[in-house]
Amino acid sequence: MRQRFLAPLLLLAPGTVLAHSPMPGIGQFYGGLLHPLLVPAHLLPLVALGLLVGQRGLAAMRVAYSGFALALLVGLIIAGLKPTAPAGAETALLLLAACCGLATALRIPLPRILLAAVAALTALVIGADSGVADLNRQQTFFAMFGAGIGACLLLLVVAGLAELPRRHWQQILVRVLGSWCAASAVIVLALALR
Repeated sequence: MRQRFLAPLLLLAPGTVLAHSPMPGIGQFYGGLLHPLLVPAHLLPLVALGLLVGQRGLAAMRVAYSGFALALLVGLIIAGLKPTAPAGAETALLLLAACCGLATALRIPLPRILLAAVAALTALVIGADSGVADLNRQQTFFAMFGAGIGACLLLLVVAGLAELPRRHWQQILVRVLGSWCAASAVIVLALALR
């Protein structure tokens, strides 16, 4: 009689939950590769930054990519050594997404050095916030390597698509997407502060 009641209760027992665990069966590298796409706090600033950088053209993209890649490497090293997320990382990323989206929507001409600094700061926070707990060194390396490749590819694709538009309506579409990024970031920030 007791077994009939005990079995459903055992189904309610929680299993192990990891904040940044990969999807079952795909491995650490591919889990890391998909990480920037699956974490909204990383996806939004990467898209907003990609739109901003791409809107400025190839010369600005080269400068921003250099700062982004170097700072991402530093952030991933920090995350590999200390897998806990830094305090306020998501808030900082949402603020960066709002600023990048607003600058894209208003088409504010930022100096290249400021664009590189914004890209580097975004990359540093994303990298430092990509830590994975409870992995050995090899698994951590593959997860961080995948996350770095995924973030760089996402930025390249979005910036490349934002750089392509030549027609007026296409340029307006990039600005609209930037405004959506800014609005989304502000809404999430407002809900978090509430």
